[in-house]
Amino acid sequence: MPVLIFLLGLLAFNAVANEEPEEAEPLVPELRDLGILGTITGDIELGFLFIDGNTDARGWRVNTEMVHENDFFRNRYNIQGRVQKNQFTDSATGEVRSEPTVKRYAVSAQSNYKFLTGTTSFFGRGAYAYDMFGSFRQVGSLATGYANRVYEKQSNYLDLETGPGFAYRESASRNTTMGFIWFLAANFEQEIYKGSRFRQTFEGNVSLDGENSMFTSRSSLTSQINGRLAMRVSFSVNHNSRPEGDLETTDTETSASLVYSF
Repeated sequence: MPVLIFLLGLLAFNAVANEEPEEAEPLVPELRDLGILGTITGDIELGFLFIDGNTDARGWRVNTEMVHENDFFRNRYNIQGRVQKNQFTDSATGEVRSEPTVKRYAVSAQSNYKFLTGTTSFFGRGAYAYDMFGSFRQVGSLATGYANRVYEKQSNYLDLETGPGFAYRESASRNTTMGFIWFLAANFEQEIYKGSRFRQTFEGNVSLDGENSMFTSRSSLTSQINGRLAMRVSFSVNHNSRPEGDLETTDTETSASLVYSF
C-alpha cells in the first residue's frame, strides 16, 4: 500500500505541475474513490469521582477510542487512564495527607487487513498496561490471527477474533515472566433505540505455558444527550487467574461518564 500511495502522489504532482492552477484537481477525491482514506470515528469518555464524609477521595478516568476504516483496513486505537487519590488523617498528629490509591494506564492498537469477502480479516495487535497498585505492575502483549465480522446491520455488528501471541508481565513484586498466549476477543454493538446503544467487549490472554491468564469484560450503555454529547454507564470485570499473595482474582468497576463522539 505505501508504494501505491507514493505512485498516486507522484501522478497527482505531475498533473498539478502540467495544468493551470484553476484546472488542477485535488488529490483527496482520487484517494477517496480508491477507498484509501475511508472514515474516522471515535469518542472521548471522561468521568470524575468525588467522595466526602468518612472517606474523602478524588479521581478521574478517561477512555478514548478511534476507528479508521477503509476498503482495505480497519484500524482501532484505544487509550485508557484512571487516577484516584484518597485523603487519610493521622490519628496521632491530626495531619491530613493525600495518597494515590489507583493509578492505571493502558494503550492498544490493532489493524485488520480485510480479505475479499469484507467480513473476514487478518489482524495484528499490540497492547500495554501499567497499574501501580494492581497484581501486575506492567503487562505487554503482541498477537496476530483471524477475525470475522459474523453480524453486521447498519452500524450494529459482532466481531470475533482469535490467534496466537506473546506476553510480558511484571508483577507487583518486580518478578517478570514471558511466554506464549492465545488471544481471544469479541466486540458487539447494538442500537437499543434511537440515540441509545449497548456495547459488550471481551478480551482474553490465555497463557499457553501455565502462567497467568487474564480476561477483561466491559458492558456499557450509551444514551445521547444532545448532538455529539452523551452519557455512558459501564461495568467492567478484570480477572487474573494467578494473582500474587492474597490478592483477589477478580476486580470490578462501575462508572458513569460523559462522552463526546466525533
